[in-house]
Amino acid sequence: MRDDRINVLQIVGNARIGGVAACLLNYYRHSDLSGFRFDFVTYAPSSFDEEVWKTDPHARIYYISPFQRNFIKGIFDLEKVCADNDYKIVHSHLTTLSAFALTPAAHSAVPIRICHAHSAFDRYSDHYLFKKMLRPFACDKATHLMACSRYAAENLFGKRAGEAYILPNAIEGSRFYSEEKQYAEYRRELGLEGKVVLFVGRFEYQKDIPLLVRAFATASKKQEMTLVLVGDGKERHTIIEEISSCGIAGKVKIIPPCDPAPWYKAADIFCLPSRYEGLGMVAIEAQAAGLKCLLSVNVPKEADITGKCKFIDGGVEQWAAALLEPAAHSYDTRQCIEKAHYEITQEAHRLTDFYENALRELR
Repeated sequence: MRDDRINVLQIVGNARIGGVAACLLNYYRHSDLSGFRFDFVTYAPSSFDEEVWKTDPHARIYYISPFQRNFIKGIFDLEKVCADNDYKIVHSHLTTLSAFALTPAAHSAVPIRICHAHSAFDRYSDHYLFKKMLRPFACDKATHLMACSRYAAENLFGKRAGEAYILPNAIEGSRFYSEEKQYAEYRRELGLEGKVVLFVGRFEYQKDIPLLVRAFATASKKQEMTLVLVGDGKERHTIIEEISSCGIAGKVKIIPPCDPAPWYKAADIFCLPSRYEGLGMVAIEAQAAGLKCLLSVNVPKEADITGKCKFIDGGVEQWAAALLEPAAHSYDTRQCIEKAHYEITQEAHRLTDFYENALRELR
């Protein structure tokens, strides 16, 4: 690595679990870092740190006060980080909270400040009023806009959406592409039987997992099924209570955050019943593994890159009926993933190319 690499600060916030951290790590691992050094800002130590240092042991990780708890302290913490280092680029992955993250970057005269929309929200979203209040200011201090989908850009940036560069939530496809023989192997290894319904992601209000649990409880009365929930989060206790009240504890497996690839390869149906999404990176991973995907109508249509996703508009009965439908696998998804620009080995250059172009404009 050159000693004169350009310093870039990536503001991640909560890096413990979730698609934002996973997306950024994918680009980080596969980008050409000969010209750039990435540092990171998160809210607390986590497994994310070790993944960063595997790629670059010299990367620095700073911890600041969470903006949701004390935004004033968070701003002062971040201003010190910016003031003490010569960052040419600050890239905020905090969506509406970028209103706080980019303010100290502007005060420190960082020339390139990127507001990245990783999600979308509506009036049914958690903390809706807070997000609505921040939305007009999210990109106020930004010099450049970026988003995971056109829908996410329109949701956050409004009239400025056309300025946003769409950076795909690209995945390492080779981890997820599946062969027919692997299906039985992974099911045996993971102890799965019958039709397997899978969810991967944060256990948060946004994901509406209780709806999936109730729909599964209805469908599993008519067909042998197993529900696998891979992840963790604030709603874990609520989900466990829902499972218990539905009387299906013996049919549900809750798996802590882990590499989801084996679970994709052993499942039959992937479900994302979200109340809102910017894209849904897990839906891309599931499609790469050849799974039938059931997505709520709140997931952007851009997430259907194979043309085989089903979008469900309705409640328990509609989801239960969809779970009972035949679930055919696909084992030829590589071309779809690559054509849609979601294969990270082919797309990683997009991020550093964007940085280089932005720096070139300054000269």
